[in-house]
Amino acid sequence: MKIIVLNGSPRPEGNTAAMIRAYRTGAEKAGHSVTVFDVCRMDIRGCLACEYCHTKAFRTCVRQDDMQKIYPVLDEADMIVLASPIYYHGFSGQLQCAINRIYAPGYPKKLKKAALLLSSGDHGVYDGAIFAYQNSFIEYLHLEDMGIFTAAGSENQSEELLTRLTAAGAALTDPDDHNVARLVITADDVTVRAKLNGTTAARDLMNRLPMTVTGFDSGIDYCCECADGALDESEMQDGWKNGDINLSGGYFAILYGGEEQSASYRQMIVAHLPEDENRMIQTLPKESVFEISLEEPYRRRDT
Repeated sequence: MKIIVLNGSPRPEGNTAAMIRAYRTGAEKAGHSVTVFDVCRMDIRGCLACEYCHTKAFRTCVRQDDMQKIYPVLDEADMIVLASPIYYHGFSGQLQCAINRIYAPGYPKKLKKAALLLSSGDHGVYDGAIFAYQNSFIEYLHLEDMGIFTAAGSENQSEELLTRLTAAGAALTDPDDHNVARLVITADDVTVRAKLNGTTAARDLMNRLPMTVTGFDSGIDYCCECADGALDESEMQDGWKNGDINLSGGYFAILYGGEEQSASYRQMIVAHLPEDENRMIQTLPKESVFEISLEEPYRRRDT
């Protein structure tokens, strides 16, 4: 697994750095690769809110600074670790600036997991940083939470803390099917589950659910009017496999057949139905109302 760490501490030998070293040691012993960016020592400027990355050059930030070193590593990472001292009940300003700039790529392509390391002088000051982590990463990016680790006062750099962090890093495992979110699609008495992929459109759809759409059977698909969300044109594909689910061109389509004739059609595939569940879709009436929600099995994991 590839892990990216954003270190928000300006102190190279400080408490946050010690937490990172311990976590990294465990992760690397388990066979994972870890890349640490010391954002306080990089030229990372603030977001201009110019929308260049969403309107002119998709996923490309107009700012040509050291975030350009982080973006490609972030897109290849399976896991992100945010590490910071607590400043005014939140992340350090330098780390918050780097987090804001993740707005440009929007949805990093492979991220499945996240963890949070926080150092402070006192207990009870973590709420702001934890809120940002849980809402901007765990909820918005739909990542599996691999733990929040805090150290206050004398706990910093203690043997107990560093041993616990090393063990947590060593316990990390590669993303697998356990980490894959699924669409839950219900119509009449039929309920099926479709595995979501990692496309921008699929990740964006996750944040739009639940929703209800009405579909009409064309003989090869159920085609439902549905507004497009965010999508990356480079992820469009020619044709589909039976059981694929498309979201583009103003339609949410469950493509249960027609694979052989589909090569000339451009599709934005976001999910796929297993063969048995694809057959169940074909038993529905010609016009059906579909209730679509999101299942994230890993959210029920005990931590």
